[in-house]
Amino acid sequence: MNDTATMLRSKLLACVFLLILSGSLVACFLPGSDSNSDDGIVTISNTYEADGGAGYYWTEDIDWNTEEYRYIREGGFISTLTSPLSTISADVDTASYANLRRMIFDGYALEDIPTGAVRIEEMLNYFTYGYAVPRAGERFAITTHLGPCPWNPQAKLLVLGFSTADEDIASSRGRNLVFLIDVSGSMGSRDKLDLLQESFEVLVNELGSDDRISIVTYASGEELVLEGVPGNEARTILRALRGLRAAGSTNGERGLEMAYEVAERNFIEGGVNRIIMASDGDLNVGMTSESDLYDYVQAKRETGIYLSVLGFGSGNYKDTKMETLADNGNGSYHYIDCIDEAERVFSERLCANLVPFADDVKVQIEFNPALVKGYRLIGYENREMADEDFRNDEKDAADIGPNAQFTVCYEVVLTDSDFEIPTPDLRYGEPRNESSGYGSELATATLRYRAFDDGQIHEQEIQIANEDDVNEDFYFAASVIEFGMLLRDSEFMGTTDADSVMELLSQSDSTRERDGFRDMVAYLIEDAIDHPYPYTTSVNGDADSEN
Repeated sequence: MNDTATMLRSKLLACVFLLILSGSLVACFLPGSDSNSDDGIVTISNTYEADGGAGYYWTEDIDWNTEEYRYIREGGFISTLTSPLSTISADVDTASYANLRRMIFDGYALEDIPTGAVRIEEMLNYFTYGYAVPRAGERFAITTHLGPCPWNPQAKLLVLGFSTADEDIASSRGRNLVFLIDVSGSMGSRDKLDLLQESFEVLVNELGSDDRISIVTYASGEELVLEGVPGNEARTILRALRGLRAAGSTNGERGLEMAYEVAERNFIEGGVNRIIMASDGDLNVGMTSESDLYDYVQAKRETGIYLSVLGFGSGNYKDTKMETLADNGNGSYHYIDCIDEAERVFSERLCANLVPFADDVKVQIEFNPALVKGYRLIGYENREMADEDFRNDEKDAADIGPNAQFTVCYEVVLTDSDFEIPTPDLRYGEPRNESSGYGSELATATLRYRAFDDGQIHEQEIQIANEDDVNEDFYFAASVIEFGMLLRDSEFMGTTDADSVMELLSQSDSTRERDGFRDMVAYLIEDAIDHPYPYTTSVNGDADSEN
């Protein structure tokens, strides 16, 4: 097989892999694109050409794509001798995965996907794993898996899984939810306001009499549509939602200010107090810069009101601003590309996404220089923290809900490996060996958080042995990482290609299906190789073959 054919086959298999992972289909576009960068923000400018051929379902005509993604500098290998600690804020966002799924269904070629849209930690955290549940008296469980790194034969892959207890304390005291909805003119399409309304209807069906619902909209100005309506008055809430129309510019500043004012007036002590912002992120009036948004929501964290963000749409989507709001507003960030995703966020994972369980959740890994020459944190580039801030409780970190999970992975190079790790010459430092103590421990993982129920700081730690322990979760996480590196054209991808991704995937689900895709693997790959763009999306969302 020549180089051109190999490259085409890799691109097709990569797209198929994301199709398989998603388990659902949305409408297709076929874009051509070029990208440019300005101050770390990547804007993708695409010209869309409508295809009148049978089989393709077009939701709208789009002339230009001005989506924005922050440049992400992928983390490299670090010498354990000089930096044995790795510290991050936890992350339960899933927006990157759903957004990438949308892009591939829209027809993006592999090289047209902006690397800033590929956040591997959000791809990993989209899925659930068979991690241990917390033991009696503990709020978290920590699961570890270690094995040969599939793409780097001279390294190990360390998979750390963190899972919370299934305790819904806050919601039993009621939920004060403010729907902050963008109704500006840019939201006037099927994949934006229409889908947004359907998504919030899913949430309304999960509410009860102890919940209080308010609706704030913003466009050229802001409007208080509902305030403090009991959650069981679904007809009133749904009537207000269905009556929203898109028009005007986007003054997100006034919308945010009113939403926090309404949330504070209806504050439930000891309950859930959360703003759920839904937008395409295209803020163009008032407070529009990321720095201003950061300052504003950071200050509002002290109110005890959480801000979660839902992204919608394409063409002018501003991922940079949406991520800034969620990461600094003490909330999670999700992208809604179809009603199935809305049901997943608001129905299947309602408590994990809306109910606070632990705040300022931080993870610190200390690698043992006697065994580890160097390591590389995979993803979490926007979540790294200074090591000294791990026990600085003035430094904010992410919040986690009950019955939730997040995954952290490292590529680890042992001291007996030939793999080279850049290490500065140190006059007073030298590698230690096993005789220095703790020789059988690869690393120690420590979790620090403030529990929602008692407001106190807690720590848990686990020692990680230098022993291989792999299972289906290990291989599945590895397949997701490889796919992310393939999308990013990562300099650390090693032997990764589409075949290796699919091989890992085949080892990851011997005991259970994951999102209903396992039985589709062989058929999809075979057809994709023989027929470029073999899958189209009909109006009812079913996958059909063009030939």
